[in-house]
Amino acid sequence: MRKDIASIVLGVVAIAVSFCPFIPLQLAGAVGGIAGFQLAQQARREDYRQDLTCSIGTVACLAGIVMCLLTPVIFMVGRIILLLAG
Repeated sequence: MRKDIASIVLGVVAIAVSFCPFIPLQLAGAVGGIAGFQLAQQARREDYRQDLTCSIGTVACLAGIVMCLLTPVIFMVGRIILLLAG
């Protein structure tokens, strides 16, 4: 499988996993997004003609990483607020 296509797939999977309410799975999705980001950068360095698919993979992976890491933080802040509110 080409690295640029694999990065798109990993980015989409990271975005999909971010909606799962299980925090360890979201962290695994963030790790997958990081791996996809690295694959996209490697593919871009190897062949400049794959720039469009590498850009799509980079954006999808960054969105997946942000969503996977932001959701647990918001969840924990919400729990702390509920705990303090009584």
